[in-house]
Amino acid sequence: MHILLVEDDAELARQTALWLHEAGHSSIHCTSGAAALSLLSRQSFAAVILDVGLPDMDGFTVVEKMRAAGQSLPVLFLTARDNVTDRVRGLKAGGDDYVTKPFAMEELLARLEALQRRAAGSAAAPATRTIGRWTLDPIKRRLLHAEEKVELQPREWTLLEVLLANEGRTLTKKFLLEKVWDIQFDPGTNVVDAMICKLRRKLDSPGQPSYLQTVRGKGYVFKAVP
Repeated sequence: MHILLVEDDAELARQTALWLHEAGHSSIHCTSGAAALSLLSRQSFAAVILDVGLPDMDGFTVVEKMRAAGQSLPVLFLTARDNVTDRVRGLKAGGDDYVTKPFAMEELLARLEALQRRAAGSAAAPATRTIGRWTLDPIKRRLLHAEEKVELQPREWTLLEVLLANEGRTLTKKFLLEKVWDIQFDPGTNVVDAMICKLRRKLDSPGQPSYLQTVRGKGYVFKAVP
């Protein structure tokens, strides 16, 4: 993979770049959020390793700006913040995974490879699928209708894939946390509810029933024909 490494600790960045090279990956390093956004607008990368504590803006802001610009490549946070609130904030901002400092390089590489497999799985998906008025483009992770295009963030697309694979079944929040966020515990936040709401806003048509129905006390059920 060709990776953008955004880290302001020079020694950590040097060592991480060396490990990535030894594992067969290439990387470009920068030290600020502004530099990262500039590089992302000019070059193609397979993934971003993003430090949360940057000198000009935090990593959460960087990924929010990426998603707002339609950049859907996977983002792996590096963070010294190990509390649940910050982890969930990173995932809600549009991040795909996180590693807490100090970290083992084996774990970082394993998580990068997992992100690569997810991306490869999406690329190998059927060319299109129709949900109501929408045609799904799994390569570019977006919804199409006439001249209208709606981009989905990687986490939104993963959520939609899980829902499609379990159409008609009631899925609990615990199940969705495990399958979409790879979280094996209840973080005590509304991260699942918030992402469901985002997906509803993008999928649903005004005045029509939602594709995503809430089953009170149990979870959510998805029906391609609401």
